[in-house]
Amino acid sequence: MPTPDTSAFLIWQKIQPVPNNDDVAEALRCEIHDPLWLLARQWQLGEFNGEDAGMAAFTHIVTKSTPVQRYLPAGSSVAMPVNYEEQHLNVVSESVQATFNMLMRVETGRMWQKMLVNAGKANAWKSFVQNPLLQFKKPELKYEPDNKSMTAYHDQSYEQAVAALSNGRMIDGSLLFKELQTRKASDFLPAADNIVDETGKSWLQWVKQVMGMKENSTISWDSGRLEYSASLSAVLPDNTSACLRMPEYNGDRMESFDWEQTSESPELKKDLRTDLLTTHRHTFIPTQVSFPSMPCARWWEFEDSVIDLGNVQADKTDIGLLLLAEFGLTYSNDWMLVPLPLPVGRLAQVRSMRVTDVFGVQTYLKAAQQNNNWELFQSTTPQLQNVKGWLYLPAVNNNFLQSEAIEEVHLLRDEMANMVWGVEATVQDNWGFATEGRSASLQFESWLKQMAGIDENGEDQQAKNVNADFKYSIGSTVPPNWIPFIPLRHDGAQIVFRRAAMPRFNGDFPASRIRPKTDVLNSKTDTKGRYDIKEEEIAASGITVRQLWRRSRWFDGKTITWLAREKNIGRHRESSGLQFDIIK
Repeated sequence: MPTPDTSAFLIWQKIQPVPNNDDVAEALRCEIHDPLWLLARQWQLGEFNGEDAGMAAFTHIVTKSTPVQRYLPAGSSVAMPVNYEEQHLNVVSESVQATFNMLMRVETGRMWQKMLVNAGKANAWKSFVQNPLLQFKKPELKYEPDNKSMTAYHDQSYEQAVAALSNGRMIDGSLLFKELQTRKASDFLPAADNIVDETGKSWLQWVKQVMGMKENSTISWDSGRLEYSASLSAVLPDNTSACLRMPEYNGDRMESFDWEQTSESPELKKDLRTDLLTTHRHTFIPTQVSFPSMPCARWWEFEDSVIDLGNVQADKTDIGLLLLAEFGLTYSNDWMLVPLPLPVGRLAQVRSMRVTDVFGVQTYLKAAQQNNNWELFQSTTPQLQNVKGWLYLPAVNNNFLQSEAIEEVHLLRDEMANMVWGVEATVQDNWGFATEGRSASLQFESWLKQMAGIDENGEDQQAKNVNADFKYSIGSTVPPNWIPFIPLRHDGAQIVFRRAAMPRFNGDFPASRIRPKTDVLNSKTDTKGRYDIKEEEIAASGITVRQLWRRSRWFDGKTITWLAREKNIGRHRESSGLQFDIIK
């Protein structure tokens, strides 16, 4: 190995331009010493191709818009008017009705007291709080598994709250709400009072708004498909109605493409006003379209190296990639961008677009021809064409705050048992807060055994005392937060999963059903109280349905709170462990 030469002396010197004088005029002239490079650059940018055209100076756009006037939720036969000035479409379509938990019962009672005081009727409050019909009462505790007012007492804090609020200390808002459905507020007073009656009407409206109650039960949640569905309508310039349908909205983020055209509904066509159509005229200065690595228009600029369109590796069959590269390298500087503001909550259509260049030449642009295979920004279907060219911008506010799920249900397929399980992973407690579903159900079952006077280990100890080589069991049990859905053919054709119940055995008391605790599984799809879920809605990986509170602001700054649900594909690996005919 050769010995390094330690006598060598290494010198580094910075190479930099050194001006010969103080005059910068020569540098600012940017003299070109290679004219051929400049000619090649001009040829690359297409500057040798002469065009008898001028640069676009401004664009004049005329649009027409028509507001959505009627809204028809799924499963309802009565359409309601829409007023987007007061609330956005998220609230209209996503709201589900809340239940009267302890906090809501106390808060509505306090609001009634506050409204009476503000109306100058503080003395009337004494009559209400002393009325036995409106007071908190503690029922006689006995074994009644289906008595909802009694079974809430398995929560010790709930029992203590009722004891503190009873004896005329506060009225139960849920009882007052029930009474005012058929009576006037002044019926609880010694004499009639119009001011109290009007205050009662205002209080009812406030409760309905807070609880998400709507007239005629107009809830857009389709329990049979576990998603939102609704229709709406507007009137077109030719006095025909345009009906749009939201077939399957999962409650996540609502966009314009969630709505598609549907056939006209007689209920949606009622009372449509034709004087609400509006013409909008806008004039803008167009700007060039720009994107990373776009060829620069000036010769002393260099393109961004983040995206190298010149190094695109495309086969002959990659038509889309080749078209994109050709657009970026050759025609990108031929495209202009014009903003177009449109009102929300309306169907809008561009009626004309006129471009004026720097020479004063006006050019009218026509809409691109579209067919059934390619419809950009369209709400039409091949069978229905009267909304062709109209774009619907829903009046939504997707920038909302939302709470943690107060209810979460996992719908799982059990192929071995040939059924579906509704697992209540998160449930509401008696105060309206979220709690773990399994522990809450076990706590409730333990309380029922205490009410029945049964030792929790009594039955197991009795089975242990049996001297036998084999023991037979007709079937195993599942956790009480697992609600079964059994398959059956509805109307002799379609398969649905119908909510069933696991039996509850406590001593000598008659067998009872284990009822679900969540509002999601307590739904019903017919007048008989049955709950059927369409078979195709339960995926093999399961479905997760959550119920949560959302909060947002609207145009006037008003704060809106509503209770909503959302559905997502599940990734659950839970197993019920249900078995039949067990021999040990």
